[in-house]
Amino acid sequence: MIDKKIYYNTQREPLHLPEYGRHIQGMVEYIKTIQSKDERTRLSHVVIQVMANMTPQIKDNPEHKAKLWNQLAQIANYELDIDYPVTIHKQEDFKKYRKKISYPQKNTQLKHYGNISEQMAKAISQLPDGEEKNQLIISLANHMKKQYLLFNKEAVSDEQILSDLRKMADDENLTLPEVKLNETRDILYRNKPKQNKNNNHKNNKRRNL
Repeated sequence: MIDKKIYYNTQREPLHLPEYGRHIQGMVEYIKTIQSKDERTRLSHVVIQVMANMTPQIKDNPEHKAKLWNQLAQIANYELDIDYPVTIHKQEDFKKYRKKISYPQKNTQLKHYGNISEQMAKAISQLPDGEEKNQLIISLANHMKKQYLLFNKEAVSDEQILSDLRKMADDENLTLPEVKLNETRDILYRNKPKQNKNNNHKNNKRRNL
């Protein structure tokens, strides 16, 4: 009787790239033991073909080939001495140039309108009085009303929107045109998901059957 020893994955060497499985890593480990560099290089090309066949739709892409060779080096823990056809980049190389992107800290007064609306309000307030400025104020106010209803979904007065616009512009003396903004019911109707409209259409169709 053949004595078979069972190995659990927790007892095996960790996979450097799990997406290629243990068989690929086993082949790479075997290639590392071969004395001849030419033979190691030849067999590495074979392994690259096997890896490329796992994604046949992009295996002829030159950039993908370069990625495969770098992945092969990573699977070998960068211990495979062969003639690589591409430049190999170690993981440590990327860490040297990786910079942490700080999260922008914006002290937005009214967050539901967004930082862009606040910047627009301040920019508009600096314009000279005239028809163009009034039109920009009306457009921004209608946009703010839409943003407010997306956030709150309750009726809001035009006076409240215009008051918030003054606050965001940081200009209590901002002259606002006397205008009626878009109706709340019209904005809420446009904000409804299209899926609900489709479901209502289907339900009405069933009632007619």
